[in-house]
Order: sequence, then structure tokens, then C-alpha cells
Amino acid sequence: MTAGVKLGWAFFGLVVVFLLGYGLTRGIFVGSTTEYEASMGGFYFYNCRYLYPDGVRVRFGGGTGKTPNEAEASSDGFCPLLGSNR
Repeated sequence: MTAGVKLGWAFFGLVVVFLLGYGLTRGIFVGSTTEYEASMGGFYFYNCRYLYPDGVRVRFGGGTGKTPNEAEASSDGFCPLLGSNR
């Protein structure tokens, strides 16, 4: 391998590490759940799950309803790929 090819792979690896680090600080989407909360009046809540360096965090996905399907439909079933910094 020439020096240029080695430098190219090193740069590629650095970019991958940088993007992974950036994604983890913002939160990378790993799935969604619909959970029942009896204490909140018997509603289902649609939540998004994000991976951070300290573990998985759950954020409210915007959907509520009397059934799991209703909660998912009211949120459009959409969670962004990257979480917010809030």
C-alpha cells in the first residue's frame, strides 16, 4: 500500500469515529414503545428510545390514546433518527 492509500483509510476511520461520537451525543434512535399508564387516566403513550453514551433514554413520541394503535397513529409513528439536545 502506498502512503496515500493509508492516509485515505486513516481519514475515513477518523470521519466514522467523529460521526459516531456526534450521533451518540445527540442520541441515536434504537426503537419505539407504546406503554400503558394507569396513573395517567388509563392512556397509552407512544415513546421513542434513543441510545446515549450513558444508556438508553425514552422520550415522549407525541402520541396518546385509549388503545396502543390509537397512540401510535396519533404520533404518525415517526421518531427522528437523531434525538434533540434538550
